[in-house]
Amino acid sequence: MTVMAVSRWNVLCLLAALFGHDIKILIAHQSTLLLARWRHQVATLAAGIDILQASTLTDTYHLAEHQMPDCVVIDEAMANRAEFELLASLFGILNIACVIVSNDVRAAYSHPLFRGILIVPEQALNNEVKKSIQHVKLTVRSVHTNQQTFVEHPPLEHDRLILIGSSTGGIDALMTVTQHFDQHSPPTLIVQHTGGRFSKSLIRLLNAASPATVRAAENGMPLERGYIYLAPNDQAHLMLAPQDKPHIALQRDAAVTGHRPSVDALFKSALPFAAQTSAALLTGMGKDGAAGLTRLRAAGAHTIAQDPRTSVVYGMPRVAMEMGGVCVQLSIEQIGPALLKSCLMKGCT
Repeated sequence: MTVMAVSRWNVLCLLAALFGHDIKILIAHQSTLLLARWRHQVATLAAGIDILQASTLTDTYHLAEHQMPDCVVIDEAMANRAEFELLASLFGILNIACVIVSNDVRAAYSHPLFRGILIVPEQALNNEVKKSIQHVKLTVRSVHTNQQTFVEHPPLEHDRLILIGSSTGGIDALMTVTQHFDQHSPPTLIVQHTGGRFSKSLIRLLNAASPATVRAAENGMPLERGYIYLAPNDQAHLMLAPQDKPHIALQRDAAVTGHRPSVDALFKSALPFAAQTSAALLTGMGKDGAAGLTRLRAAGAHTIAQDPRTSVVYGMPRVAMEMGGVCVQLSIEQIGPALLKSCLMKGCT
């Protein structure tokens, strides 16, 4: 999707130019005072505007998901939070235009999730701006509605496991990968660095993107084909229990590499099952998962890292490459099929 950053004082002019008809606008700001001011100003633009408002990212997500506004106007302080990534993915899927209201439009250039963003200074609000957002509203991302027909593959080994870790930029990456999975795919465990309040929203989003069933993990839950498991919140690590047959364990330990759930915690818990495991480390800032991936490879797992070209942040995969933990580095479009193909073999090729 395209996100626009404009001056606070000109956002209303932009909306007025865009919408000369009945429109639903969601405004989001932490300040009750500014919310009221924005609501009053937007209401004066034209008759028939339906205005929704939110003061938290959680409320913004839920209103966007259930009310499907035409446009979301959000303050830059809220947009700069890590959880905004989930909202941006939802906006793209639902074809919702988004305007980030900023005091300093140049600040958006440094945001890793705003790659390709159109930054509009106050003096540049013209017809080209109008055309740009209109283009967003006419372009629908089809990730969760264009469910691909799964290509029949040779029989998979019955005990294979797939593990995936991701962080910054990972939500879109996960939707791209999991759209290749279906009811016959090996059980898959995913750790994505997302605020605990958004875990359920992330599960719903991925469940809509994949023909497989995405669900919240439960302690002691057995693993089944066709299921993708994510941690239900940020109170515990998603891990594999050390049993003869792998089961899910939700471990309420301290954060690992600064995260809970942690990719490293998941990967290292799978070491007893490394010979039957395929693991991928996707886009993300920092190094969570790199050490675990390296140990998995050494123990016989097939390991994949996302390449720098398609990574929003080439951090976690880069560290894993430097540590020697990667069998093969692939673009995000190749990783889903490659994970499934690797379940026909053991170790690296």
